[in-house]
Amino acid sequence: MNRRLMVAAGGTAVGAALLLSGCGGDGTTSTENMKLSADQALLKTSQKTGQTDTFKADLTVTGTGEHGGKVHADGQFQLRPTLKFSAKLDEFSTNGRTVPGAKGQALFTDNVLYAKVPQLAQFVSGGKPWLKIDVNQMAQRTGFDVQSLLQQVQQVDPAEQTKMFTGSKDARRVGTETVDGVKTTHYAGTVTVQDALNKLDAQSRDKVAKWLPKDRANSKINFDLWTDGDNLPRKLVSKATSPEGETGTVTVLYSDYGESFSVNAPPSDQVGQLSLGGMLGGN
Repeated sequence: MNRRLMVAAGGTAVGAALLLSGCGGDGTTSTENMKLSADQALLKTSQKTGQTDTFKADLTVTGTGEHGGKVHADGQFQLRPTLKFSAKLDEFSTNGRTVPGAKGQALFTDNVLYAKVPQLAQFVSGGKPWLKIDVNQMAQRTGFDVQSLLQQVQQVDPAEQTKMFTGSKDARRVGTETVDGVKTTHYAGTVTVQDALNKLDAQSRDKVAKWLPKDRANSKINFDLWTDGDNLPRKLVSKATSPEGETGTVTVLYSDYGESFSVNAPPSDQVGQLSLGGMLGGN
């Protein structure tokens, strides 16, 4: 799968998959929402979603072409005041074949990342199923920037997604539909990569731009967005096509906005350290 194409299609939502890789209302479509233009509704959704700090996300990434494949991951996230999450990757395939050992789980709390990835099991001390990674120590010892991966996870923020879509010049209301039992309003449109980036603040724009094709600022992303009666995203589908004709599609289902949750570290007797020497072929 072309990674840049995937990210262009899904904005930064694909960050969660790369790492491993509701909200007090009844969800009814309000009369007030129906009076808003599509542009106004997208802006209101971005603003409202930016006020939520926790949510669940179910992510599916598919691609066509020489390296086409599928990734599925889901998790529960808290973005503010500090990042924590519990997520799992349960499908990773390419060219119609499942990649052995690519499935896994990840927990992040108190600036420590715990990963359970079968593909890495042989490199974990004591044969433990869980790997413990202290984010700061890993960077100091190996130069591997785990923080950059965690920043990608933070970009799964639905507020950032909808903010990018406010750069669309042809957004329109499609109608009303039910998503996972919740009544929603369906919007659709296109936005160029550059117009999407222009809607982000400087810090977010720099992070996202690192993963987007430098020569495709005018490439278009097609999107469909379903929002509930609280103006919160419930479903997001975005699609991009490369000049070579390869397509990448990202589908995200959102739920449980504002719900508190706990992330508990695995039992200590199930946690080991990564043997860097073993990974590199040393002692």
